[in-house]
Amino acid sequence: MTPLKLDTPHMTRRLFVAVTVAMLASACASGGTQATTSQRNVITSEELGRAGDVSVYDALLQIRPNFLRSRSGPSTATLPQPVQVYISGMLMPGIDHLKQVMVRGVKDVTFLEPQQAIARFGGNNTGGALVVVLM
Repeated sequence: MTPLKLDTPHMTRRLFVAVTVAMLASACASGGTQATTSQRNVITSEELGRAGDVSVYDALLQIRPNFLRSRSGPSTATLPQPVQVYISGMLMPGIDHLKQVMVRGVKDVTFLEPQQAIARFGGNNTGGALVVVLM
């Protein structure tokens, strides 16, 4: 088998273009995946508003019921741990507190996976966390 000869400027340019296109396609693909993942974990005020004049809890039941489910974090036993709720940075007494907050006053709701929640709020967040930002 003969080695590839890139002795002509035309062949060198073709290889350069091919490599550049491949690198750009790879970069776009990985960036798109990351954006999709983060968008999946955030509900904006516009999306909440489409649920009607309801509580955040009821809106989550309609839009993303999986946000309300307990998860097993990295250091838990076999039992799922509860999802912690933070409103404006303050830990709430439980997920039922979301029934008292109406969507019209909420900027966004973000779900943090257990590892993210532990890193941000500490070890009692092994079931993940809901972060509610008020307007």
